[in-house]
Amino acid sequence: MRAQFLRVDKYISLVISYITSALLALAASLGLLQVLSRFLFKFPFEWTEVLIRISLNWMVFLGIAVVFRMGGMITVDMMRRLMPQKYQLLHSRILAVITICFLLFLGYWGWIYANRGATQTIIGLEFISVFWAYLSIPVGCFFGTLAVIANYIDPPKDSTDVEIENTI
Repeated sequence: MRAQFLRVDKYISLVISYITSALLALAASLGLLQVLSRFLFKFPFEWTEVLIRISLNWMVFLGIAVVFRMGGMITVDMMRRLMPQKYQLLHSRILAVITICFLLFLGYWGWIYANRGATQTIIGLEFISVFWAYLSIPVGCFFGTLAVIANYIDPPKDSTDVEIENTI
């Protein structure tokens, strides 16, 4: 069961990393299109700014799953390094539980806001409901929770090196 969960998590992380990369490329391309249309053609497209915001929202909320899976959670690195080995596992458990609780809380309220905005449309894109923009919050929190669990079950092999590298 554990091996299957980790295999599915690896596949999900790969797919999410491709999706977030595509969303970043989309946002950059739309930003270029917006600048060209506004300053070169003197005919601004109103829908590009909205799509940039939506794509960045989706990119960030989906991207947290990849970051959490790599062990990039907000931690107190020095405190973990200074504590005895037997307390480091407890520290990891507490961080995982707090992170999961936060993601569940955020995902719940994101779902509430998505449902509240289901009848509204996005200005500039009147055919798209606000629901699809807010849906990034609960979807990202769901995949983020799976990534936190996967990171706890199977932490990266060189996580201490990553922590040291990121603090320098």
